[in-house]
Amino acid sequence: MSTQSQLIRQGIQEAARTLDQTQVSAKQPPSFTYVPPTHARALDPEATLVEGMRGAGKSFWWSLLASTEHRQFVQANYPEAQLPTGSFVGQGFGTVFANQSYPDPETLSKLVKAFKPRIIWRAVVAVHARFGGGFAKLPDWSQRVQWVEDNPEKFSVELAAADQRLQSAGATLLVLFDALDRLADDWQHIRPLAKGLLQVALEVRSTKNIRCKVYVRPDMLRDEEVTSFPDFSKLEAGKASLAWRRADLYALLFQCLGNANQGGAQFRALAMPHVTTRKGQVSLPWRVPVELRTDEAVQEALFEKIAGKAMGASTKRGKPYTWLVNHLQDSMDQVSPRSFFAALKAAAVETPMDDVLPLNYRGIQVGVQQASQIRVNEIIEDYPWVKWVMEPLRGNLTVPCSARDIEKIWKDEKTLSLLEVRLVKHGTAVKLPPQNLDFGPSGILGDLESLGMLERLEGKRIQMPDVYRVAFGFGRRGGVKPLK
Repeated sequence: MSTQSQLIRQGIQEAARTLDQTQVSAKQPPSFTYVPPTHARALDPEATLVEGMRGAGKSFWWSLLASTEHRQFVQANYPEAQLPTGSFVGQGFGTVFANQSYPDPETLSKLVKAFKPRIIWRAVVAVHARFGGGFAKLPDWSQRVQWVEDNPEKFSVELAAADQRLQSAGATLLVLFDALDRLADDWQHIRPLAKGLLQVALEVRSTKNIRCKVYVRPDMLRDEEVTSFPDFSKLEAGKASLAWRRADLYALLFQCLGNANQGGAQFRALAMPHVTTRKGQVSLPWRVPVELRTDEAVQEALFEKIAGKAMGASTKRGKPYTWLVNHLQDSMDQVSPRSFFAALKAAAVETPMDDVLPLNYRGIQVGVQQASQIRVNEIIEDYPWVKWVMEPLRGNLTVPCSARDIEKIWKDEKTLSLLEVRLVKHGTAVKLPPQNLDFGPSGILGDLESLGMLERLEGKRIQMPDVYRVAFGFGRRGGVKPLK
C-alpha cells in the first residue's frame, strides 16, 4: 500500500507530465489551470501584445483560451482575468496544422512572394470574423488574400459589419497568434511577416468588439525591423507580460497537486492546516486557497512537508522552497514554469521510493541539473551561435570571473573569427544572430547578458546563473555541480 509521501510524489509527476508548457492543445484538466495575479492582464482581450520568455506559457494560453471548457473554468474561478462570457476565440497562427484557420508556414512562404504580409493577415482576420458575400465562398488562402488585396473598401465594410454583429450579440471575437518564430524558416523572412501581423493587430483595435492577441518573445520586440512602424508605441503601451514570481510557481504546483488523481486527496489534507477558509476545500475541482497563492511564508511551511526544511544536514546550504527557484532563475530573475516542473519531475523520480518525504534535497539537486540542460537546449535551439561561443569555455572557467578571463579563451581559440565564418556559412538559417558582433568580445558578452545568461556584479565581474552554468560546465564554489 502506497504511503502519503509516495502518493504525493506520484502527484508531482502527474502534474509535471500533464502541465507540459510545450503543448499546443488544451489536454490538461481544466482544474490544473492557475491564473497568477500578474497574468490576469495577459488574458484581458484589451492586451493585444503578450510578452513572455520561452517556457513562460505563451502556447499554453494560446491553446487554453481556444478551449471553451478551459475558458469557462477561468471565467468561473478567476474573474480578475476579465474574460468576457460572450467570447468567440479563433487561432490565427500557431504550431497546430489548421489550414481552415490560418495558412501554415509553407503556404505563407508562397503567399508572401505575391502579397504584402499585412494583406495576408487581414485575410486571416476576415476568416475568423466570418466575412460574408463572395469571400465566404473562396476555397483557399491564395484566393482569400487576393480578394482582400482587390477589395480594400469591401474589406472595411465587412469588418464593420462583423463588428456590429458581435456588438448586437454582446460578444467579443478574440483572434490568437503564437509561435511567431515559426512563421518562416529564417529570420530574414520572419521579420516582415511579424511586422505585418503587428500592424494588423493595431488596425483591428479600431473596432469595438474584435481584438487580436499576439504572444511574442522579448527578443522580437527588441528588433526594430519588426517594430518600426507608426504607432507601434500604442501596442507596446498596453503590453502584458507572462512573468512568474516565486509565489506564482508554487501556487501553480499546489493547484495541480490538489486536483491530481494520484495524491490529490493526500495533498489537500496536508494543506488544510495552512488555510483559514475550509469551505469548498474538499470538493473537486479544488481551487488553491488565497493563502497558498500569495503568502510565501504559508507556502514555504507547506512545501517543507513535501521537501523538508534544508538542502542538507542544516539550512546553511539553503531551504528547498527558496533554493529551488533561486537556482532556476536567469540573470533577470525570471523562471519558466517549464524549468520549474522539469526540476520537480526529476526530483520526484530521483527521490527513493521509501523516503519519508515526497522529495528529498538530493533529488532536487538532480532536478536542477536536468532543468539546466533542458533550458540550455532551448536557448541553443533559438540562438545556435550561443553554443559556438560557449563551448570553448566549458570546463575552463569558474564564476564569478572577469571579462578578461572569457575574452582570453575566445582569443586563444579564435572563437569570434570562427563564429563569423559559421554565420556566413549558415546564412539566414540562423534565425537570431548576435546583434553586437561588430563590437567584438564586449558586444557578444552584452548579447549574452541581454538573453539573461550573464550578469555583471557591481558592473565588473561576470556571474552566470545556475540554470545555464550547470549545463554549460562552468564551476562555482559551493554551487550545484556542473554537467560534464
